[in-house]
Amino acid sequence: MENFISTFIFILPGIMTYFWLQAFGLVPPTKHSAPELTGIAALLWLPVSFSTLFLLNLWAEVFGNVKSILTIEDFSNATNDLKYLTLFLFISLVISYVFSVIWSVWGHRTLVRIINKTRNARNIANYSNGSTVWEEFFIKIDEEQINSEDKKSSELKARSKRVKEAVYIVHKIDSPEKFIVGSMTKASRPFESIKGLVLEDTESWEDDIKNNNDYEIKKVYVDFSSGFIVKELDFNNPKEKPKPTPFKRFK
Repeated sequence: MENFISTFIFILPGIMTYFWLQAFGLVPPTKHSAPELTGIAALLWLPVSFSTLFLLNLWAEVFGNVKSILTIEDFSNATNDLKYLTLFLFISLVISYVFSVIWSVWGHRTLVRIINKTRNARNIANYSNGSTVWEEFFIKIDEEQINSEDKKSSELKARSKRVKEAVYIVHKIDSPEKFIVGSMTKASRPFESIKGLVLEDTESWEDDIKNNNDYEIKKVYVDFSSGFIVKELDFNNPKEKPKPTPFKRFK
């Protein structure tokens, strides 16, 4: 039982951190073998557990109702106390969340910038901040939309959730005339094996494109495996279709 609790304590903080990083979309939810998962948990255990032990030792200095931990043996013995064990797990949960948020917002971007400096020295294209092309195209909110949202009043921004606003045309590579068009409301997560989109107002958009307005294409997503092309339209700047000139009779 003691060996189980010790193993549990040494693995759980890393597992919790890995869960948060998956939830934030930085790592794929792939199946790992036991040695791989143990290695990942051990690497993530270091910053989380060291921070937790630092706070617990600070707690011991201030309040004095928990043990001060200085060695691995002290830590292993302290986890036999249910009060210390509960406190350690609770603080680890909070620390793992805070660490994952900091890494997701700032740490990952900093690492990408450092990597890109090396890639630039080798004349290789930079990595983007997104984990996948799917995330960059379908999930990441464009700077243009962010700037327009920033102009809204604080009251309006408080009422509305920030969502990706986009209109897409979807068709096969060899059949561009057979297309479906609509405003996207849902998209698969980047690491789902089967990708899909939810498009709304398809009939209205199709009628508008065929009969009323033309739209410039902002960017194109090509899925080589399925043969589908997805085109994002600049729906904020419609251009009225030119009307046909009447036929003139010559005398």
